Amino acid sequence: MQTADVKVKAVVTRAVPYNESDMIVTLVGVDRGVLTATAKGCLKPRAKLRYAAEPMNFGDYVLSGRNGRYVITECSQIESFSKITTDIEKYYAASLVLETLQKGSREANPDLFILALKTLDTLAYGEEEADDTVRDFLLGFLDISGNGLDFAHCNVCKCDIDSNAYFKDADGIVCEHCRGLDGILIDNVTRAYLAKQSNTTHPLKIKSNILLADFVYMTTGVRISTHYFTEQL
Repeated sequence: MQTADVKVKAVVTRAVPYNESDMIVTLVGVDRGVLTATAKGCLKPRAKLRYAAEPMNFGDYVLSGRNGRYVITECSQIESFSKITTDIEKYYAASLVLETLQKGSREANPDLFILALKTLDTLAYGEEEADDTVRDFLLGFLDISGNGLDFAHCNVCKCDIDSNAYFKDADGIVCEHCRGLDGILIDNVTRAYLAKQSNTTHPLKIKSNILLADFVYMTTGVRISTHYFTEQL
């Protein structure tokens, strides 16, 4: 049966070796969601399409195949984001972005795709600390998924929060007065950092972002288990 070419603007989120010289590449396309393709011979010396199988690579891909079985035949690179690989903290942060993009794009998710690209660009070329970029990315993901959280105001009584806060499944972020009998505690240091009201130490930023990732899972079903967390605690 004849194969057909698929053209897709995509980011590589994962690549694993296959056989002696191939790679199995997971791509997320802006208008197609998650795709899997083989990069044949890309592990050979001087392979022309080696870059097309690198995680974070963003480009215009041409895939040949059908029924979900594709081979990468062409790639016009738009951006490699390779500068990120020189900073281990930014590299871990990028791994979180790629994992979230892949898990949140079972169907095409252009808003998440654009958010991920902007975040990778910030990690590669911006001056912002990696932890702060992760926080902003996760908050952005919550916003575009319709589950935005405001850590500065109570979602029930609308008061300003300047102390501990609480997360409730039904109400989001609430104050002490509105917490009722349940709610997950968010201490004031964590709350102020997630509200972008204050700075804190690297370990506390990691713990704050772990809590934020838990809220992402509770509200969107996307569980993030990345080196950003496991390698830095």
